[in-house]
Order: sequence, then C-alpha cells, then structure tokens
Amino acid sequence: MATKNSENMSNNTFNGRRFGLLFKQHFIHNNKLLLYSTVAYVGVVFLLLSIVQVGSELVPHDLENFRGFLLGFTGVFGVLYAGYSFPAFRAKESSMNYLMVPGSVLEKFLFELVSRLGLILILLPFLFWITFHLQGYFFDLFSRYEFKSIGLSTATSVQLPNVDSLFWFTALIFSAVLLGFVVPFTGAAMFTKQPLIKTLFSVALLVIFYTTYTYLVAEELGVNKYGLNDSMWLIPTNEAGAFQFFAIALVVANVVLLFLAYRKLREKEV
Repeated sequence: MATKNSENMSNNTFNGRRFGLLFKQHFIHNNKLLLYSTVAYVGVVFLLLSIVQVGSELVPHDLENFRGFLLGFTGVFGVLYAGYSFPAFRAKESSMNYLMVPGSVLEKFLFELVSRLGLILILLPFLFWITFHLQGYFFDLFSRYEFKSIGLSTATSVQLPNVDSLFWFTALIFSAVLLGFVVPFTGAAMFTKQPLIKTLFSVALLVIFYTTYTYLVAEELGVNKYGLNDSMWLIPTNEAGAFQFFAIALVVANVVLLFLAYRKLREKEV
C-alpha cells in the first residue's frame, strides 16, 4: 500500500533536472527527424511563396500576404504536428520504452505539451518569418521589383478592433486559436492508431450533432418563438457579455481537454 501511494505521488511530482533530461534525450534520439522536418517545412513554404509570386508577375509579397500565409502555414502544419503528439504510443514496443523512461507523468505530459504547442506558437512562425525573407531576397535578385523587409515588431503587431471589452475579446481569440491545437493534441493522447484522422472525424460528428440538435430545438420544437433569451441570465445580451461568455467557455474547453489528455497518459502509466 505504501509503495502504491509513493508511486502515485511520484507520478504527480515535478523535477526540473529530469524535465530537462527529457528534452535532451528527445533531441538526441530525434535530431535527424527534427532536421528533416525543419527542411521540409522551409522547403514547402519557400516553394508555395515562390509559386504565388510567379503567378503575380513577380510582385513581392507584402505585409498582408505575410500575415495571410503565416496563419495558413502555422495552422496547417501546427494541426498536423499537434495531431501526432505522443508518438511513442503508436507502437507497442516504443510505448513500453517510453513508459520506462525516468520521469513522472506530469513531467512527460508537460514535456509533450511544451515541445508540441510551444513549437507551434513560437518556432513555426519564426521559421516562416526567416523563410519569407529568404524567398523575398532570392527573387529580388532577378526581379525589377524591390522586396521590402518586414521587421519582427511589425510582423507581431496586431491592430485591435474597437470593442466594448478588449480583454475578453483578446482572451476569446487566443483561446480559440489555442483550442485549434489542443483538440488534435488531446486526440493524439486518446487514439493510438491514426489519431489525427480519428480526431477530425470525432469533431465533425460533434459539430453535426450539435448543429442538428440546435436546429431541432430552435426550429422544429419552436423554442426560439417563446422569447426565452430575454429571461435567461446565462445568455449574453450585449457585445461585451458575448465576448466574456464565449471566452470563458473556450478556456474551460481547453482546460478540460488538457486534463483528459493528462488522465489518458496516467492510465497508460499504470
């Protein structure tokens, strides 16, 4: 009994040294894969930017193009990368080896979370910024147009809209973006085989079910004709209230999904 309690306690502990060793071990064992993935990402970005520029009569990309491509590339590659988190669980042998690695469940979970979502939110945009300029200066060599560099301060600056509650609006946008990566991350912990495909399929089913349920309740049953919105305090009645309501809902959704992923990892450790 004491041994079991000590094991459960160790699963919830955090040691900075062990956490750092997890990163060191990961990069030692996967340095070639990480290098090939980086080259592939840069190559795809460079190629697509070049194709679009050739189709635009070699006119260089501007700030608007930069932000549009940044969102697109980060979104697509980010979902793909997050959707294959916990790669050791894709095979039985690698799963056993991973579970035997020294470290608590909390440390392994935080490592996966930081190495996946941290990479998506920080490194992928930075790599895109570098590739964007390499491609721009390369085409500048044989184009009559001049490529204009986009500084990091300009690239990261965001023009916020004039809304009633800027804090809740920002929280809403950030939580929505984060949810787009947390969903495939959690799906990778839940499903062993083809996690991204199964996650997208599950999300599609939930959306279809929710949309159908909402339509049946609102239209077929006529609930929307009774004016319940005016008397239900949970329903936001203004812009600021809507931002707050949906921001809190998305934050809760992110926390719940991450907790499910953590619990699934703990189940595998037992």
